[in-house]
Amino acid sequence: MNRPRTLGEELRRLRLSADLTLEALAERSGVSVRTIGDIERGVSAAPHRRTVDALARGLRLGSSDREALLRESRARRAVPAQGPRASAVAPHRVWDFSGREREIAEITSFLSPPGDGRVAPVVISGLAGIGKTTTALEAIHRLERAGRPVLFLDLDGLSPCPLTPIQVIGALLRQVPGAGDAVPRTLDDAVRRWRTVTAERSVTVLLDNADSERQIRPVLTVHGDSAVVVTSRRALAGLEGVRRITLGPLRPEESVELLAKIIPADQRDAGDLRELAELSSHVPLAMRIAGNRIASTPAVHAGDFSARIRSAENRIRMLVAGDLAVEAAFTLSYEDLEPPVATLFRSISVIDAGTFDARIAAATLASAVSTGEVEDRLDELTDLGLLEARGGNRYHLHDLVRLFAGSRQVAADAVDAPEAAQAPRDRLRRWLLGSLERAGAWFEPDRTPAGAGPTGVAFADAAAADAWIRLEEHHWWPAMQAAAKAGEHALVADVADSMHWFSELWADWGHWSQLFALAVDSSRALADKRLEAMHLGYLVWATVVETGDRLEGLRLARLAVTAAEESEDHQQLGWANFYLSWMLNENGLDGSLPVCRTALLQFGLAGDSEGTTSASSLLGDLARATGDHERALAEYRAAYDDVQAGAPISTLAKTLLVSTLHFRMSEALVALDRPVEAIEAADRAIAVAEEVRGLTLVRISLRARAIAHLATGNGRGARSDIERALEGLDATSSGGVNTAFRDSLIPLLERAGQLP
Repeated sequence: MNRPRTLGEELRRLRLSADLTLEALAERSGVSVRTIGDIERGVSAAPHRRTVDALARGLRLGSSDREALLRESRARRAVPAQGPRASAVAPHRVWDFSGREREIAEITSFLSPPGDGRVAPVVISGLAGIGKTTTALEAIHRLERAGRPVLFLDLDGLSPCPLTPIQVIGALLRQVPGAGDAVPRTLDDAVRRWRTVTAERSVTVLLDNADSERQIRPVLTVHGDSAVVVTSRRALAGLEGVRRITLGPLRPEESVELLAKIIPADQRDAGDLRELAELSSHVPLAMRIAGNRIASTPAVHAGDFSARIRSAENRIRMLVAGDLAVEAAFTLSYEDLEPPVATLFRSISVIDAGTFDARIAAATLASAVSTGEVEDRLDELTDLGLLEARGGNRYHLHDLVRLFAGSRQVAADAVDAPEAAQAPRDRLRRWLLGSLERAGAWFEPDRTPAGAGPTGVAFADAAAADAWIRLEEHHWWPAMQAAAKAGEHALVADVADSMHWFSELWADWGHWSQLFALAVDSSRALADKRLEAMHLGYLVWATVVETGDRLEGLRLARLAVTAAEESEDHQQLGWANFYLSWMLNENGLDGSLPVCRTALLQFGLAGDSEGTTSASSLLGDLARATGDHERALAEYRAAYDDVQAGAPISTLAKTLLVSTLHFRMSEALVALDRPVEAIEAADRAIAVAEEVRGLTLVRISLRARAIAHLATGNGRGARSDIERALEGLDATSSGGVNTAFRDSLIPLLERAGQLP
């Protein structure tokens, strides 16, 4: 009678029947060549279900063959391990251990018994390859006490059948001299013997690679000042009364120190080591592999190796040295994920930078999943060390882990639907820009913020929208650039338009000229002259604010007028002429007044009250430019009266009011030698600016009040306002609105210093 085939034999038969090499099946399934080979040779007799499922997809198996393969896998996983299979051979203490001084100090302080002699257990968790075991060994070695045995046990936490609690206690007892070799018959018996042994002799226990709390709890019944240290990729949050250390990547200087110990001096320089550390995401395993590969090949320089792994495609594949592999380390954690969690893990690989929350993660998924459910899945990834939890319900995916997750996403798409590889990124981009448009709508007088839907977040109020825009800029700004590159011109133009009024509240962002330039290009691609004129106008403002280049602003304003004339749109003719009048005045050229009156006429024809108010205010600027401050003040007050006489003050009107109260009325009053009234006007400007969270407008209003204080001889008041206005400005900025504003404040501060 023929014996049944093993899982490995069946896999080999199916692979050969499909005429596939190991490499070809690895490419189609996303399972590494080494893993497939181990299964076929019987080295890995009980692979994880997800591995078998991926192989079945790669083999293009029908439903019956797929189920047969999965059945065999389940059967193999159900067979309990026979005999003592625990590893009690401790890994060696690495000679080139680097960094972690803060963590080592914390661990050793936890392991030093307080006055009552009891020591709290220590749990060290973190990402695969982050150095949990080496750090634990280093801490235990530095705290080594004469005559105290150190018991090491690998709990086999990432295997299909981790050690049971009774196996754990039994393996530890066998390491204690004089404890006897008899195997405990029950867990209660094992725990009683463990307590007796540790009551007689203190020990230090290192439980490596734990899978669950149940493996650990019986060990924690130790007596006296015995110490227990546990390492796990999981957080083991269910353990009570323990001290916790979560290891992250090494600090940059620690990474360079480690690489310098591994790579010979003639194969490196400081710059090479810094880049190699960055490419390795400061993960010790990745750096050790890279360093070993370089050191083992004298002809290879560190800079050469960095150049080879710089591309995302090469990095994971090349971080292999002998039996060390970053991909293999991550795979063990990945294969422990439930299918929905694994799907999310692959999907969030398209989140390229910074931290993110559950809403952003959910946006990458093909099917709708509640935010609460996504948070649960993210917590599972965090618990397994594949994701880092940050404050405020934010998460961070380390670069190497992101590349690994992306490789698994590509592998899954290659089997199921090759064209789907870009889908998560497309979904995320649409969601981000949909959310951005809805956020921007809160600051526009003519738009109604949309509710929740498939294309973004619904915001409860303008404050929530403002906070989201600033917080998620590192996500939506690349999405905006990607949409422009993808030719989504209508979307780019519409989203940029929604951000126009908000841009005045965040004038120091620094990228408005780039954003509105994208919108101009998209408008031209759409052959829409009205949109082109509109976005050219926005670009005039952004260019002057961010670069101070008034000549370029004038050139753009003239282009806006030409486009508006071709569009025959009264509103855009009004705004284009408004920007042109402003630029003519800023450049000291003639013609500002008639152009401004043309803008007023066009705004009247369009029924644009906001435009009319802006143009009326500009008339005051033109009067001030000629030294007629009385007339300027009258124009500003007329503009203010128009706002007050209109509908209830909107965000836009408040912004305009700040501009009127500050730039115009307060400075005009100082010029008319009426500083007390100027202070009152600036007070109102500051109050409105703070209400709409316009930080730039607050700073400008503070400067106006400081100037008025100087006019009254109040040096202390002026200094207070100037120092407040300077708070938060980037002192290293080399250009743009912050630099120009700072430069305008320094002479005022010097004047204030000369007054009481």
